[in-house]
Amino acid sequence: MALSGMLYWAIGIAAIQAVYCQGNFIKVECDPENQGVYSQQAVLNCKVVSIKKDFQIIKMIWCKVEADKCVGKTMLTFENGKWSAKDERFSSGALEWNEKELSVSLLVQKTQVSDQGSYRFMISTDTGYEKGNTYLRVTAPYSVPVISSVPGINIEDSMPVTLTCNASGGYPPGQIHWFDQLDSNWTKSSALSTIPTQDGRFNLSSVFTTTASSSMALYKCVVVNDKMDKQRAEYQLAIGPGKQEGTKNVKAITAVFVVVGVLAFGILILYIHRRRSRGQCEKSVEDEEDGKALNNS
Repeated sequence: MALSGMLYWAIGIAAIQAVYCQGNFIKVECDPENQGVYSQQAVLNCKVVSIKKDFQIIKMIWCKVEADKCVGKTMLTFENGKWSAKDERFSSGALEWNEKELSVSLLVQKTQVSDQGSYRFMISTDTGYEKGNTYLRVTAPYSVPVISSVPGINIEDSMPVTLTCNASGGYPPGQIHWFDQLDSNWTKSSALSTIPTQDGRFNLSSVFTTTASSSMALYKCVVVNDKMDKQRAEYQLAIGPGKQEGTKNVKAITAVFVVVGVLAFGILILYIHRRRSRGQCEKSVEDEEDGKALNNS
């Protein structure tokens, strides 16, 4: 009987240790994925759930993960009641307690493309140890595209024209689509170059050659990223002798209207001034005649 009792006791202790080692006293739940925008602040969120209302935190760690292991610098460590970081871009959000739950967050300042990847949060408490993983996905918006053409002036009907659309500073690599004024898609007739930059972002350049036609002179390029966000630009071919590119024509017309407006305003001011001068002369003559009449009376 004594042996049987000792056996049951050993089994019970083993079961408790197994539960403790498996981390069932606490559980870590992290958001599967977090979104970050280049050069802005990114936030990674996890939550610690415990069966014990008041548990004591011994240590917490945030690190980046590759092949299921922490790599490089430990992003953030909490020990002896305070946080410490090896990179000042990483810090902790406020710890938020809610009965048996603790919300923790990793703040990433001036997010870089290289920050994209898997992260691990680990916590050790008086009730056990647990960890959880989350993912940071980084995006960078492309600049508004700019279109140019060769030739840019004096374009004639049936002349070959090469259009180039450039957009810069985006991530991940995007696409550039071409459309005419009837929204027909000419992307398959274009050639796209994707140029990586030192900070991990990309510049895009797409070249499209068409045949000039005065009845089909407007073209559009649309930059599309992996989320189908779009940036677009339009370009009017300068078809005809002496004509400049579309955007420059708009500026020239505006300048003409400004000059005409200034001249008209000047003529109006001169006209009003002359009317006032003439009125003052007539009044002076009348006053002089009235003075003579008073003197003679």
